Amino acid sequence: MRVPGLFQFRILREAVRALIFGPYTNRYPFTPTKVPPGFRGKPQFYEKDCVGCGACSEVCPARAIEIIDDLKAKTRTLVHHQDQCVYCQQCEKSCITEKGIKLTAEYDLATYDRFQATTRSVKKLVICEHCGGVLAPEDQLRFLAKKVGHLLYANPTLLMARGAELKLYSSRPENTPHQRGGHLRLLCPTCRREMIVNEQW
Repeated sequence: MRVPGLFQFRILREAVRALIFGPYTNRYPFTPTKVPPGFRGKPQFYEKDCVGCGACSEVCPARAIEIIDDLKAKTRTLVHHQDQCVYCQQCEKSCITEKGIKLTAEYDLATYDRFQATTRSVKKLVICEHCGGVLAPEDQLRFLAKKVGHLLYANPTLLMARGAELKLYSSRPENTPHQRGGHLRLLCPTCRREMIVNEQW
């Protein structure tokens, strides 16, 4: 005849051990749980270090990071959707500043409102002075200009971005025809090519 579970030695031993040393489980959600080092929790944008380049969105396998460009407001918004994220850490590894987005230890993300399951980073866009198309986020151009150092003189766009930061010049009116001085304007690659082709030396 089989002994009832309550009187089995193994079960009694575990019950006594739990009374003396405490239970194996914790009291979550009533008390916080410590996560181990390297835990991959909620990704968080850091506004100071994020330049809005969108590299994180390009490598995200779950397409959890969305890029929204508003040409009227001249802003770029990066939106991270936590309900789609698989916490693979590819966004953090591909960040060009290495500090723009990082995985935190936060894991309790349950919510009834899907809009609350998002984090955002808003950056100012640089617009082409000729056609009005998107060139790049302002912070990205400044970051690249500082990173390449004196080599920025080989790239007119980076040179002008650095000059605008130092307030060394004022921009020309938009939609002015291409002239020789067009080299020193913030132009998209298409308009810059057109300006170089049409230039009369």
